[in-house]
Amino acid sequence: MKIVIAHTPDPDDSFMFYGMFEHKIKTHYEYEQVVKDIETLNKESVRELYDVTAISANGYAAVSDKYYLTTSGASFGLNYGPIVVAKDKIDLKNAKIATPGFLTSSHLLYRMFAPEPGNGFVETRFDKIPEAVLTGKVDAGILIHDEQLTYQKRGLVKVFDVYDAWKKFAGALPVPLGFNAIKKSLGKEVAMNYKEDFENSIKYAMQNEDDAVKYSLKYARYSDMELERKFIRMYVNDLSIDFGKEGREALSKYYNRATEMHLLAKVNLEII
Repeated sequence: MKIVIAHTPDPDDSFMFYGMFEHKIKTHYEYEQVVKDIETLNKESVRELYDVTAISANGYAAVSDKYYLTTSGASFGLNYGPIVVAKDKIDLKNAKIATPGFLTSSHLLYRMFAPEPGNGFVETRFDKIPEAVLTGKVDAGILIHDEQLTYQKRGLVKVFDVYDAWKKFAGALPVPLGFNAIKKSLGKEVAMNYKEDFENSIKYAMQNEDDAVKYSLKYARYSDMELERKFIRMYVNDLSIDFGKEGREALSKYYNRATEMHLLAKVNLEII
């Protein structure tokens, strides 16, 4: 049996799949990969193009009837999360803000905790956001992925920290960001077997970090291995193997707040 997995080029994703795609571990199935950016995958998920897909917590709300969330492969922010940057301190209530996508977790988190921008949002590919801010196309931008580690070198400043707002709301619970989802139509047995393979792949990558980081560079936007290692360590941790009770509580808080604020319809959250 072949299972098609769609994931992002982000180093944390490719790092976790290293063991599976490079045949470093024994697996239940044959796996085929598709690599696309997260907002594209969020939008494509409604068409059920892939057996397994990377998906934002926000994006999952639209397909919770079609996909299970897996407890493996998640990216939670532990003491950090998306940030908003600008060229200087500004009033976000009067700003035009670049967002990496209306279905991304960072966009929904912004809307849950930050001021609504008076001049709206402009959907901008996540790696183009710093340039959009620097050139004045927008007043500020929501940063995710590697750009969180490089914005200061480009002369940008942080004007809003999503994690700080999340912490006031949810305490020590981690910030839900990226996940993996598997088609319900494949059945629970296949889903569980896939999840076992994925957990083993993540563990293998953690145990063979140098090789897995080098592998992730083939998809990364930066060739700096230590920068990519730093990013991977931010978002690949024990919760990535199995997010357990802590992850479930964080997701519940995330979705409950979004529905209470009428930003999302009620989510039929099914975790496997």
